[in-house]
Amino acid sequence: MKRIKELIKKKKRIFIVPLDHPEGTDTKNYLKLGIQNFVNNIDNLKFDGYIFHSRYYIKNPIKTKKDFFLTVGEQPDNYKLDINILKKFPEVKNLTIFFEVDKPDDKKAVLFYKDYVKKLKENNYIVMGMGYPSKNYANLDYQIVADAAKEIRCNFFKTDLNQNINKINLHGMKLFIAGGNYIEDENFKKFVKKVRDLKIASASFGRNIFESENPRQRINFVIENLT
Repeated sequence: MKRIKELIKKKKRIFIVPLDHPEGTDTKNYLKLGIQNFVNNIDNLKFDGYIFHSRYYIKNPIKTKKDFFLTVGEQPDNYKLDINILKKFPEVKNLTIFFEVDKPDDKKAVLFYKDYVKKLKENNYIVMGMGYPSKNYANLDYQIVADAAKEIRCNFFKTDLNQNINKINLHGMKLFIAGGNYIEDENFKKFVKKVRDLKIASASFGRNIFESENPRQRINFVIENLT
């Protein structure tokens, strides 16, 4: 298995497919198929890994030939996976935590995660902060979100493609761009090329892969144009 930590050093940027989304109208296709069946359908393609959710994984570990992140924290839901449970799955090396920032002086995410992430890193886990401005935060200042991820001590930072992305101080964190809501093929191709033009950014595209009519085709397009 090629580990994400080594892949990102070698390739500078990578492409992962997140399958940690909750059940909803925008996840009906892959949930109907089943996560394991979906993985079986795409696992032989040349992307670099996945994101799975611990709520599902600890009950039904997913078989894959690729490395992956495991989502262990959801700050809006007050969820953190117990580290003692996490240790029962030695194949897990990379973790993700989700948080939102309401306003410039909002420290809820930092207070919720800082000690938790410290313990995770003491146990040699790599941590990605999936951070976004909340819908209540009209100014959408992504720098403040990146600052929170750094204060939490994340290794990687995943967020939306936004007009100020090139100006954000990443504090040494590796950047991943989220795919956002589902878009049709032509707009998706344009979106991928915008991410490519960033040069510094890895990609984490979920809905725009698993909700498409041909996920394998979209994955191959990203591989050919981004990695």
